[in-house]
Amino acid sequence: MVSKLDEIRERELTSGRSPAVLTGAIIVILVCLYALFEAALKALGQEPMVAAPETWWSWISIMPGTTEPAALALLGLGIGLIGLVLLSHGLRRGQRARHSLACEDAILIVDDQVLAAGLARRARSAAGVGPGQALVTVHRERVEVQLSPTSGSPIDPASVAAAIEDELRANLVEPQPQVHIRVSSSGVIGQ
Repeated sequence: MVSKLDEIRERELTSGRSPAVLTGAIIVILVCLYALFEAALKALGQEPMVAAPETWWSWISIMPGTTEPAALALLGLGIGLIGLVLLSHGLRRGQRARHSLACEDAILIVDDQVLAAGLARRARSAAGVGPGQALVTVHRERVEVQLSPTSGSPIDPASVAAAIEDELRANLVEPQPQVHIRVSSSGVIGQ
């Protein structure tokens, strides 16, 4: 059975579907408003803005007979792919840029940017470089560390990776991401 804390943690780590639903609703509303506008122009005896409603309906009704089968297949494939994307978006859980820290009595959620700042500080101290020479980005399942060494001072990527992994373990980050270190081939002067 899922505890209340686990439910709250899951709700804080996953995103809702509101932006996708809002985008879909806006598209449907705009199409309906356009159709209403064209119908109103026809009712008032005005020229259509793009095409009269009966023009659209007749074009749609004769399209299967006048269009090449390959074009119809591509159209059907495109509509099917859009439907598949919408279905997968509705079924899978969205992820926020956050990680959970292990705690028995409470829920600790840390933003990935805050976690990246702490990991960058640890990477700088492990590599012996200045503030502008370490860039850390945190993703759901990986941490990417980009280091620019000071000219003439080599960096040991293994020791930096060990320091980052130690920091992740010390902070009890869940799920613990994999660490990827990339050292720039060109150095920075005088940092």
